[in-house]
Amino acid sequence: MCVAVEEPMSQSSSPTSSQDWVRYLLFDQGFLAAMKGESVKVYLAMLTACGGEPGRSVTMSLRTIQNATNLSCPTVIDCLDRLENLGLVVHTMHKPGHANTYYIPGPPPAT
Repeated sequence: MCVAVEEPMSQSSSPTSSQDWVRYLLFDQGFLAAMKGESVKVYLAMLTACGGEPGRSVTMSLRTIQNATNLSCPTVIDCLDRLENLGLVVHTMHKPGHANTYYIPGPPPAT
């Protein structure tokens, strides 16, 4: 049996650290239910590559993502498409044969 010690973050509060951000995004905002396990691996690899902080861009090749996640190239491409469709990753620059640049959006503004 698992017992939670911390109170969940309210919907209106914004995360204060990268760990809070991941918890807020995946659990409080419900993105975990919309993602496959492979997509979580790709998202966390990209978030790690940009220093663990959202609101930054990161330049990564597919091979780098493959090596970080131990996933095949077609799986990484599929995961990136899913993450883009969810709005968790924005593909900002693409040059065939080169590394791609992705933007990891920060938290939505508090309402």
